[in-house]
Amino acid sequence: MTNYIFDLYGTLVDIHTNESKASLWENMAQIFSMMGATYTAPELKKRYKELAERELHKKLLSLREEFHDNSIVEADIEIQLENVFYGLFEDRGIHINEKMMAQTGIIFRSLSLSYIRLYEGVPELLHKIHESGNRVYLLSNAQRLFTEPEMRMLGIYDSFDGILYSSDAGVKKPSVHFYDLLFQKYGLKKEESVMIGNEHRADILGAEEYGIRSMYIFTAQSGRKPTKLPENCREINKITEVLQCD
Repeated sequence: MTNYIFDLYGTLVDIHTNESKASLWENMAQIFSMMGATYTAPELKKRYKELAERELHKKLLSLREEFHDNSIVEADIEIQLENVFYGLFEDRGIHINEKMMAQTGIIFRSLSLSYIRLYEGVPELLHKIHESGNRVYLLSNAQRLFTEPEMRMLGIYDSFDGILYSSDAGVKKPSVHFYDLLFQKYGLKKEESVMIGNEHRADILGAEEYGIRSMYIFTAQSGRKPTKLPENCREINKITEVLQCD
């Protein structure tokens, strides 16, 4: 049996977001204000960044203690944006419930999206992997708040035998701690597993450092294409080639 561990964005899902555009913060300021938390767009954006930085520092200290690893740096950390949104409301004396929090997150994400779609052949590939007696896992640098609704919308959420989001783990790829949390959670074996992703550093070098095989696919979201891949990595041209290469 092979455990196929997929990255999500840029590998299975083609997406483009822009959280810096003025219209996002203008619209979100209106929404917050209508919910009783009055902000101007510049105030909201500034406070959002301040709260995110505060959460990052808190998470860094807690994870260094949890993993007994002082080598963990901010670049390894993933915060939960729920805490940032809660903070934005609390700053204005507004208390919201979990459902309102989830709706706020979905609105924020929707306003930042330019497009989101599956790459061609993804549903069929995930089905074929299961049909061949193998298992499918997701290891994604992502916010559960955004990503789970998007996966359900795209119809692939139930295609995975296990999922781990960096926002839940507190760490993200290429940290070996993130890889290890997935393997410990689902009882995976390194010799039976392969990582598939489009990001050289996070997916390929992270997998190499953790000691598992990998497959690299270059997409528009990959950044600069590497000149050399690790010996235990195979390059594929289309995501549908995954089963042909293993």
